[in-house]
Amino acid sequence: MPPSSAAHPSVGSDPLQALFREVTSARAAMVVARRAPLGTPGLVEGTRTRLLRALEAYAAELEARHLPVPYGIRDDLRIQRRTQGKPFERDHS
Repeated sequence: MPPSSAAHPSVGSDPLQALFREVTSARAAMVVARRAPLGTPGLVEGTRTRLLRALEAYAAELEARHLPVPYGIRDDLRIQRRTQGKPFERDHS
């Protein structure tokens, strides 16, 4: 019988997994915010800021580990940066 994964100290402690969960959660919150009634722009803007921060943190962690940033993350980052009026950052590779 294999040992329980709950007994292993590294389970759930990987910052990359936590950052990806935040990206997933922020994307889900963005879907909900887009369906909000008109007249609630603060909800969308706050959620968009959360998503951008989550994407940037995840991409930074991937780059720090010398791992490639998936196309979907990279493209979403560009969209969110442009939507919020942030300058476009070109890859240096």
